[in-house]
Amino acid sequence: MKRQKKNQVTPEPGKKKAERLPKARRGLGSRGNKISLSTNHFKVDVATLDRRCFHYSVSLTYEDGRPADGKIVGRKVIDRVHETYISELDGQQFAYDGEKSLFTAGPLPRKKLQFTVVLEDATSSRTQGNASSDGDGSPNMADRKRLRRPCQSKTYKVEISLAAKIPLQAIASALQGQDTENSQEAFRMLDIILKAACR
Repeated sequence: MKRQKKNQVTPEPGKKKAERLPKARRGLGSRGNKISLSTNHFKVDVATLDRRCFHYSVSLTYEDGRPADGKIVGRKVIDRVHETYISELDGQQFAYDGEKSLFTAGPLPRKKLQFTVVLEDATSSRTQGNASSDGDGSPNMADRKRLRRPCQSKTYKVEISLAAKIPLQAIASALQGQDTENSQEAFRMLDIILKAACR
């Protein structure tokens, strides 16, 4: 028999590993002392369980086809898409995770959409707010060079494709302790929506 590290458990041959299911909530507690507790949670009520939300896959590339990485850039690009093409998006509001996932409450007009947006490169004109000085209040040599540099713009290509339809019933089922194939995706969607609402 092989030696195991302390606190490491290996299942016996032939036995399946236990599945993890959400714990059902069965009302409020009835024993113990009542306490006041502050949390950073939000109460979410799903009023219409027959509705679906829509998950879209997002691809961001530069004009030359290289992938555009980074959540900050991704969010700026998607914000610009929303500002510029709101009518082509049927006015849909959406939550974006900064990487590859975008969620909407209603469907976008087509299953696959392509957009081109231009953003100014903010890194080329950083002189106000964080400019260093030579002691007399005037910018130092490095800041003067940045000040002279013209603002550059970058062109991004954005492709948004339908990835899945997520039934809201999956959230209610998970809260009752029933695992469905969509429950993890539904909770991930809620997490992204709540984070987007706080920004």
